[in-house]
Amino acid sequence: MCIKSLLALFLFATTSAISFGQKGVFTTEKSKLIDAEGQTFVIRGMNNPHAWFREKAFLALDDIKATGSNTIRIVWNTKGNDSDLERIIRRCIDLEMIPMVELHDVTGNTSGERLAEMAEWYAEPKRREMLLKYEKFLLFNIANEWGDHKTKAEYWMSSYTRCIDIMRKAGYNTTLVIDAPGWGQNIEPIIECGQQVIDSDPLHNILFSIHMYGSWNKPERIKEKLYLCSQKGLPIIVGEFGYNFDNGKNNLTCKVDHTVILDVCNKLEYGFMPWSWTGNNKENQWLDLVEPSDWKTLTWWGQQVISGKGGITETAKKASVFK
Repeated sequence: MCIKSLLALFLFATTSAISFGQKGVFTTEKSKLIDAEGQTFVIRGMNNPHAWFREKAFLALDDIKATGSNTIRIVWNTKGNDSDLERIIRRCIDLEMIPMVELHDVTGNTSGERLAEMAEWYAEPKRREMLLKYEKFLLFNIANEWGDHKTKAEYWMSSYTRCIDIMRKAGYNTTLVIDAPGWGQNIEPIIECGQQVIDSDPLHNILFSIHMYGSWNKPERIKEKLYLCSQKGLPIIVGEFGYNFDNGKNNLTCKVDHTVILDVCNKLEYGFMPWSWTGNNKENQWLDLVEPSDWKTLTWWGQQVISGKGGITETAKKASVFK
């Protein structure tokens, strides 16, 4: 066989392998998230604190399902037991909710090496073997809120490009979710470098996540930036958000208009996940969606974003992978 024919055969095999690798997993297409059956999927889900409340959080999955949530952001850390994580993933799938695994270890950290360790955690052979069994249903939020308010766009981009390389070489094909820097709140690097991050991925399969707290106190900014991301064809979700709250101490000033978040995300078909089911510390109990006394009864915050107008119960649709 001639050199030219060999090269053509190699290119065909490589292209076919890449195409085959993307079948049966989540993908992104411009600003849309597409599930493993090829249907648009809009995340309407919940942050659930599995890392700190193992059994309580697990038992809460049934009650979360009852809200209509279609996604669980599994708040996890590298100290967690893999068998426990698998149990959570399996339960989410049984309840027809998409599990999004997220590592909380490097929140606010600025070390590229530490961030890479999160990707290496996913790549560990035995853990990878376990996770790949469920990849049709899985999303991987590589790390929670890596990068502080001083983290530059280029550094954020290069650090995550390294993580993408690690995870793709480990054999993961599904959508990788990447938080903005600035404790998750700085959307500018996504706007500036988001397409370059996508282009660095051989599968072009990246979903960005912005967290909206005190940096998002102006309603017009929420509208402007999310519409800009949509116009640029950037896939994005509001992976965490709070509401208009100010207790006058401990710097807990958050004047986010959550009704604007719900309205804009519903119009743009962007996903959203309020923080969080329950279990926040005393200073942050205002963010509990259900009462910590029973892990069931909706608080005012829960009523707003779960059962309220434009909330989860009204707008969530399950992924088409659950037939």
